[in-house]
Amino acid sequence: MILLRKDIADKSFRKVYLLCGDEDYLVRQYKHELINAVVGSEDSMNLNIHRSESLDWGVVQDEIMSMPFFADHRMVVLEDTRLFMSRKAAKDVDSSDSGAQEDSEDLSAQVASFIPKIPDSTVVLFVEQPDEKKAGGKKGKISVDKRGKLYKAVSKAGLAAEFESQDAQSLSRWVAGRLAGEKIRITSGAMERFLQMTGNDMSHINTETEKLISYAGTGGVIHLKDVEEITSEILEGKVFRMIDMIARQECAGALSLYNDLLQLRESPGMISALIMKQYDRMMLAKDIMDRGGGVPQIMSELKLADWQARQLMGQSRYYTMEQVRGLTEECVRIRQLVQSGRMEEQLAAELIIIKCSSGRSA
Repeated sequence: MILLRKDIADKSFRKVYLLCGDEDYLVRQYKHELINAVVGSEDSMNLNIHRSESLDWGVVQDEIMSMPFFADHRMVVLEDTRLFMSRKAAKDVDSSDSGAQEDSEDLSAQVASFIPKIPDSTVVLFVEQPDEKKAGGKKGKISVDKRGKLYKAVSKAGLAAEFESQDAQSLSRWVAGRLAGEKIRITSGAMERFLQMTGNDMSHINTETEKLISYAGTGGVIHLKDVEEITSEILEGKVFRMIDMIARQECAGALSLYNDLLQLRESPGMISALIMKQYDRMMLAKDIMDRGGGVPQIMSELKLADWQARQLMGQSRYYTMEQVRGLTEECVRIRQLVQSGRMEEQLAAELIIIKCSSGRSA
């Protein structure tokens, strides 16, 4: 990211770039910044964009080799080509069409051998997202094989930048910076609650931050009640509140919140998975605490923000290590019943909530 920002600021461009990774917001942001820096988004004469898995490589080569029209550079953008996928990943995606797999591998090799021939006056930009994200999912398999010839060719001739999901501390600094630009302050409690409600998807955080800016106005201060009034809470934040109730053995309240989630058409399976994830974290946190560790160690080992570590410690104190381990194993057992078709998803989620609220695995 540092090298990419420097290229954009200096307007000193490499022949080829690859932008990829889980964090879709950053991928899209730097794609637009790079396009604007090289040719400008309005320069249709010197900008060609292809969004397809089936490239007409002959046409693309002609565009790459063409001289820019009354400009220093021309740019060719190739999005979601799947040319960087490993053979195994490509087989998983196109399992029914072996011919398509072979064609893709051949084209990937052709592109790799062509990369060194890109003229200095052309900038080629590849943009690849995780497979399931392209289909509208959340997180998927990365479409880029770093051991592949094409990735190595791009890395040698240009720059490959992978944008991973940001941790809570980085997101907190980013939000605070956005607010500071409008001379808006936010209390620490409000920031904690905001990130708990928004999760780590930067696109969603950006939308909700814009709402905070509009609400507070230049020079304003954002408090906890402001965040809770105007922020749209994601599933994970709601489940986290439910786990607080579960840990305090407030079974009725937890089941009530669970029913609210069902009314919002949230998946019982996803809710169960998030509860299991948190109890797995509790087990790790209990182990750290038993070794004499505290918030700093939990933050470091589990890659959590300060407020996340403190809340996890608070939740884990309601259980012994034996209880947490037993409940985690019980959650796994219940999920296995669902996977084998012997239990429905909704009943499984309710059982997990009830058992964890009681603190007993059997």
